[in-house]
Amino acid sequence: MASLAFSSSIGRSITSSNAMVSDKYESRREGFSLGKTTFARKRDPRDSMVTKVATQAPTMFPSLEKELAGDRNHVAWTSVRQERYEGELAVQGEIPLWLSGTYLRNGPGMWHIGDYNFRHLFDGYATLVRLHFENGRLIAGHRQIESEAYKAAKKNNRLCYREFSEVPKTDNFLSYVGELANLFSGASLTDNANTGVVKLGDGRVVCLTETQKGSIVVDPNTLDTLGKFEYSDSLGGLIHSAHPIVTDTEFLTLLPDLFKPGYLVVRMEPGTNERKVIGRVDCRGGPAPGWVHSFPVTEHYVIVPEMPLRYCAQNLLKAEPTPLYKFEWHPDSKGFMHVMCKASGKIVESVEVPLFVTFHFINAYEEKDEDGRVTAVVADCCEHNADTTILEKLRLQNLRSFMGEDVLPDARVGRFIIPLDGSPYGKLEAALDPEQHGKGMDMCSINPAYLGKKYRYAYACGAQRPCNFPNTLTKIDLLEKKATNWHEEGAVPSEPFFVARPGATEEDDGVVISIISEKNGDGFALLLDGSTFEEIARAKFPYGLPYGLHGCWVPKK
Repeated sequence: MASLAFSSSIGRSITSSNAMVSDKYESRREGFSLGKTTFARKRDPRDSMVTKVATQAPTMFPSLEKELAGDRNHVAWTSVRQERYEGELAVQGEIPLWLSGTYLRNGPGMWHIGDYNFRHLFDGYATLVRLHFENGRLIAGHRQIESEAYKAAKKNNRLCYREFSEVPKTDNFLSYVGELANLFSGASLTDNANTGVVKLGDGRVVCLTETQKGSIVVDPNTLDTLGKFEYSDSLGGLIHSAHPIVTDTEFLTLLPDLFKPGYLVVRMEPGTNERKVIGRVDCRGGPAPGWVHSFPVTEHYVIVPEMPLRYCAQNLLKAEPTPLYKFEWHPDSKGFMHVMCKASGKIVESVEVPLFVTFHFINAYEEKDEDGRVTAVVADCCEHNADTTILEKLRLQNLRSFMGEDVLPDARVGRFIIPLDGSPYGKLEAALDPEQHGKGMDMCSINPAYLGKKYRYAYACGAQRPCNFPNTLTKIDLLEKKATNWHEEGAVPSEPFFVARPGATEEDDGVVISIISEKNGDGFALLLDGSTFEEIARAKFPYGLPYGLHGCWVPKK
């Protein structure tokens, strides 16, 4: 979702320090600013060294040799070198001893089959990465998720299921008709679970994508694919939100209705596979529901966004991708935000808002008056200034052909303000000056204890321009309306994931985990102090990993 070269006096955009960082991060140093953008300082990597690499990297697949030889291909956009790996990594710095558990990151890691190269970032077959932290040590691994789509492609050496922008090639008209029939039944839709990974309240770990059949249970320790997550209800449908709201007590998601435009809001209790309907939202505009890649919740409400970037059945039927793939932009249909009561399923407010484009909501909360009555709902997202071109910019050809031009579309922390006083209109504004984070913003996380509550901090990927993809790790302070950024030239960081320190009382007391892909083909796991945003540790992989999307934390039992 590349970089700006600084003078040698700035180096990696992080100045070094020789101070050791304790387990409680008692050492604090100020960052520095460049224009309106603030950068965090970094520890000197010579400060410490831990363990050896436990296993050698196996040889790469022969079919990848030509792809890897191309120096224009950043490792972030190059298929993973092998199906699986596991080994202990050497650590520079100190991993906090309290950090005990497993970080899992999912994403599209293989963008080819045979000699055919996929077209879009979202097409790739899922690669699950594991970082296991225990007693200051780090064991890493990755493995391909064995979906039916992936196994069929390996067996037949060709695409066999419909991916985001890819359609299997048919031999004749009759086979094309049969493929269309399979599309309507859902049989030809992919189960390539390459988008997210969640830990359910009962401990099961599930990888997800936007097709309902692409819900796959994995073992967080071995990364083995255990089988499909089969929903036991009769709600049907082919697609759902790729980002459900998952806590220890519930699982909430949205099921778009493409035939009678709207959304079902559903809940699933821990230990079950049965979704139960909370309520339904009917669309207020357009020929189809808006894309709902994600959605926010508050303590009492589910917020259903109706984006003017709407699903399009006609585009889904086409054998070649349209400019907006499975969607169409309908600005005349307007944008809306719907607020549904979790307990009753009733819609308590439905307001028109300015046009917007977002993949990822950050968080939402309720504003109350002095008597404790809820007067408004505030919902924050990574908003692309109502510009749909971000989808096209994520074509692999565009990502692989960066020549130094600044081509990343602008983005901001978009803040929706939804009044609960019967007003027909809501607001959408920038929560802070987008220059603070380089007018780039996506791939966000928060302290999970603040889900649905008023919060101060968010962690995301911003931009150090010129770039063609978000290339910084960014800490957003929504109270001070400031951002602190981590950046290394040529590096592409994945989603910054916040893990709170056990017993912490401050919202940002914890660590931020990211996996970094480097321009030279290398890569490393990175730990930043959640409070100061200083680097506290990094661990180099035996080879660079491709860019990934979203992750989850599985604490040690």
